[in-house]
Amino acid sequence: MTFRSALAARARKRLAGIRRRAQDPRFLRVMGRFVHEKLLVVNFEVPLHGEPIRLADVLWAGEVEPRLLELLPALLVRRPSLFSDRGALPPDLASAVAALQQDREPESFRGIAGQDVHRWLGRLGRKGKVPARLKSFRFTPEDQRLLAHLAKELGVSETDVVRRGLRALV
Repeated sequence: MTFRSALAARARKRLAGIRRRAQDPRFLRVMGRFVHEKLLVVNFEVPLHGEPIRLADVLWAGEVEPRLLELLPALLVRRPSLFSDRGALPPDLASAVAALQQDREPESFRGIAGQDVHRWLGRLGRKGKVPARLKSFRFTPEDQRLLAHLAKELGVSETDVVRRGLRALV
């Protein structure tokens, strides 16, 4: 057997495995949920699925359809209700989710580049919103009164007053 024919045989075997997995009920359930939520578009028919899905099934189906893995960390941050079990995450997924929660680009996740995973954060949930980071400040009572007065006068929140002040200094 030549190298070329051996390589072709391995490719045929791998393609047969992918096709078999694509007919598995777990794959169809996961794809049906993602299509139902209008997260993915597919060129084959899948039964729509509106119930929460298992995280393990998404990770399993992601071996057939990498777009699932690309979306998964951002979905865990923005739309955790899609999943029935959000408890213990695998370490690589937990790391990617933690990075996205801080609006940082994660390391590559199961072969998906960190920038590809991070770009979904702004596309899910409210348009253009990224997670805010909690910062605490110790204001004097006079600073607090001034902040409250400015917020009331401008008709915005105290956080928006601080944001406007920061932008004015730049």
